[in-house]
Amino acid sequence: MTGNAFPVRGVGLYSFQNRSQEIVCARRQKNHRNLGGLVICKSEILRITEPKMWGIVFILCVGSRLLTTIYYIEDLDSLRFALSMVDYDVAKLQPHFPAYPVFCFVGKLIYAITGRYALAFSLIGGVSIFFIVFFLLKIAGIRNTSSVGLIAIFMLLANPLLWLMGNRYMPDAMGVGLVLASLYFMTVQDEQPRKVGIGFFLAGVLGGVRLSYLPILIPALLMRLHGRWQTLKFIVAGAAGVTVWLAPLIILTGWESFVDAAQTHSRGHFLEFGGTISSEPGLGLRFTKLFESVWADGFGLYWNGRHLITACTTVTLLGILGTNWARIKNIKRSSFLNTSFIGCVIYFIWIFCFQNVVYKSRHVLPLVPFLALFIAFACAKIVAQSNRILKVVLVVFFCCYGYVTLHLVVQHKKPTAIAQIHQYLKAKESDKLHVVSVPLIKYYLAAQGLKAAYTPIKTAEDLAKLDKKLDDTSELVAIGSPLHDRAPKTQKTFFHNPYVNRMWPELSVFEY
Repeated sequence: MTGNAFPVRGVGLYSFQNRSQEIVCARRQKNHRNLGGLVICKSEILRITEPKMWGIVFILCVGSRLLTTIYYIEDLDSLRFALSMVDYDVAKLQPHFPAYPVFCFVGKLIYAITGRYALAFSLIGGVSIFFIVFFLLKIAGIRNTSSVGLIAIFMLLANPLLWLMGNRYMPDAMGVGLVLASLYFMTVQDEQPRKVGIGFFLAGVLGGVRLSYLPILIPALLMRLHGRWQTLKFIVAGAAGVTVWLAPLIILTGWESFVDAAQTHSRGHFLEFGGTISSEPGLGLRFTKLFESVWADGFGLYWNGRHLITACTTVTLLGILGTNWARIKNIKRSSFLNTSFIGCVIYFIWIFCFQNVVYKSRHVLPLVPFLALFIAFACAKIVAQSNRILKVVLVVFFCCYGYVTLHLVVQHKKPTAIAQIHQYLKAKESDKLHVVSVPLIKYYLAAQGLKAAYTPIKTAEDLAKLDKKLDDTSELVAIGSPLHDRAPKTQKTFFHNPYVNRMWPELSVFEY
């Protein structure tokens, strides 16, 4: 077999040169050195039907996330969503604006059935990962039993960032699933306007799950709206998707409270505390952290200070991409691949300027599936070759990639630094306990019922003036920074892996 043929269903994102050549692959011959491209057929890897394979993938997605459920509040953002399961109130920042009503509604529904919000979040995460895998392969026109399909499934199932976010008490994984679902329905053929309308409806619903992901859909939405007689229907479908969550949110919150929360949080996010380019203006730092988010957090590759096995993952991946670069370049870009690529570029610019990419790697999550699929194509090229050395390299890459992810997942089961401090102080809880910390840490501890007198510190000057206000009879604890002119009786430092969660990976407790 020769050429770079590839079967495409409907309007897929990926098509290869020489599509006119027919692939005959009922049985592979022993000698297949002349395979010039990626060979795809119904049973070249597994003798199993696609529906059964999807059932297996669903069980793996949901089962793996349920098994790795975390039963502690790992950071401030997770705390807000956990509190929303008990008392949904945007005015109390439970959660913060834009309130994520669709995600919280689904979470509360599952929580009402299971009685455990940790399981509710993991179940949502597992189903979301399945949607990500399902719709990504459907968009690309890839069979789940083909070599590239199986590799793509593995790359997504074992992706470190997707796995961690699938267990975190946050809507990010669900948002990515909706992004891909919307893209899929907008990539069906023109003679199916109803399905395109579903894509617009899901884009509207996305605003109630992860509003900040909408920029990645802009090119696809505009492409479908341009010069179409169904434009009005598509707009109505999108508006219906927004109304589904916005109307109940306004009714529940009240118009004045809703507007006040929207104005306060929007101003704060973009100008004060949101980690945008206005509050964290260092362009070099922002770009470096954004690249690290994709490279190290997104795919578990090497970064300064990481374990050597991540270097092995990096070297083998670069070898796979380098040896197959010429073949990968033969991929023809369809119109929808172009819109998806442009969407990713727009989203990259959006998060670079207006999201907290310095301290939160999760903002790159929508880019991960597209990059994982690209890697899967390169790996599948090696599967189709007879070069044993390259196949050994491929196996080593898979093993290292999976090991890094599993190691992070196991570490994720253990409490983060701030969660360890909460447990430590909870054991010391008394009427004389006095906690000195920044306001965010104070909120984290107080919201979880730690009884103490709290003194929030916003600046170094506040810390310097504090000594005069303290009661010497209290059990004084300072978190993060020591007090001036006082020697602590004990100092304890708590850690967690920053590639599990970048927020407060190291915190010290000073007791006086």
